[in-house]
Amino acid sequence: MDLNEFLEGHNLTGRQAAIIFFTFLLLIIIAGIFLITFSDFFQELIS
Repeated sequence: MDLNEFLEGHNLTGRQAAIIFFTFLLLIIIAGIFLITFSDFFQELIS
């Protein structure tokens, strides 16, 4: 399947759409945890 066809979503099954959705959700949660964990480190870099 071509990437453009894949991103348009016409041929996606519900299971594939759910996997993509939860993957992005997990990525956002991991990024948030990473930023919260290292926020003190980032503040020290700025100041």
